[in-house]
Amino acid sequence: MTGSSRRDFIKRTALVTGSMAAAGAPVVAASAENTNSSNPISKSARLRELLAEPGVTVIPEAYTVYTARLAELAGFPAIYVGGNMIAGMHFGIEDWGLVDLAELVEVGGRIAGGVSVPAIVDADQGGETSLNVYRSVERYERAGIAGSHIEDTRNPKHLGPGRSELMPVEEMVERVKAAVEGRSDPNYVIIARSDCLWIGSNPGDHREAIRRGNAFAEAGADAFFVVSMRSDQVQEIASNIPIPLIALNIPVDEIRDTSCSIDIHGVQVYQAAASLYQTMLGELRSDGQFRRGPERRLDPDIVAQVLDIPEYSELADRWSQLKG
Repeated sequence: MTGSSRRDFIKRTALVTGSMAAAGAPVVAASAENTNSSNPISKSARLRELLAEPGVTVIPEAYTVYTARLAELAGFPAIYVGGNMIAGMHFGIEDWGLVDLAELVEVGGRIAGGVSVPAIVDADQGGETSLNVYRSVERYERAGIAGSHIEDTRNPKHLGPGRSELMPVEEMVERVKAAVEGRSDPNYVIIARSDCLWIGSNPGDHREAIRRGNAFAEAGADAFFVVSMRSDQVQEIASNIPIPLIALNIPVDEIRDTSCSIDIHGVQVYQAAASLYQTMLGELRSDGQFRRGPERRLDPDIVAQVLDIPEYSELADRWSQLKG
């Protein structure tokens, strides 16, 4: 979302999005002033700023460019593009390591390129070996992605305890080092993700998360992303590692006073959208039409900004006059 008309719209709707936050959406609405400065910082640099800012920054998942632009207009300072969403929504398969890096970059880069705020995009394990990790960082950077996370699971992944397994710490450390060496932009954010609280020899043990977090930090990771983390474990983990901590799907009110840096909310929105579509298909089957109502339509002004209608309309008018 880089058009000047949309950026102006973000400014004009600041009060509106502020009221949305007051209604219960924890929003950080600082992105517009950064993107409108005379010398705007890069998306990767902005993501680094978010990691360093005090308090918890909430980042929603976006499964298309359209939804990413809605998140930006709502005042969120960054978006998240997860592998589970890419696998399910764009390829119709489970997130078991079946989506390859080219597909992750293609979908993630398209969504990241549609907004002016930074995007964190899932990179799974970064590829088969550390050599692949080295090259994958270059591809993510070139796609305009601000940061990515690589994880310490082995394929097939996400099958659950006893079926999927963790990499040894040493193998993941090598992958983190390869990612650090592979980036050309020093601001590109490398996030080490761990599933150690879910699978492995010590599931649920926060001490294993701390051990891995410190090892990955020493290898050069910029942040540590822990899934299946309980809210009562957040402060203990955050205070015992030297890099910012990222949580997943924890209610922000439960960790607002901790040292957690970013709280990603993913793997929820796209299934809700698909559920509504399934409901509407049922209506079409039974009634011969989709039911209509204002609750199922976006405000026309929002639609116009998401689709860049003012900008393209002005260009169309200008160029059509040239033909005459």
